[in-house]
Amino acid sequence: MDIDDALIEWYGKNKRSLPWREPGVTAWGVLVSEIMLQQTPVARVEPIWSEWMERWPVPSGLAAVSQGEV
Repeated sequence: MDIDDALIEWYGKNKRSLPWREPGVTAWGVLVSEIMLQQTPVARVEPIWSEWMERWPVPSGLAAVSQGEV
């Protein structure tokens, strides 16, 4: 088994179920999660990420509101 196969096997056994890893999540959703996770623990990001994606599922939705609303 090469290193790639070993890593994939390890990930399959140890991965956490996170909403931004679910099938159908767009690149926008992944980008939002990456930004939120920069300095914030996953447990705190999960509920906020879900709310954010519900409110602004596409970048244009976010761009259309004021900074104060965000």
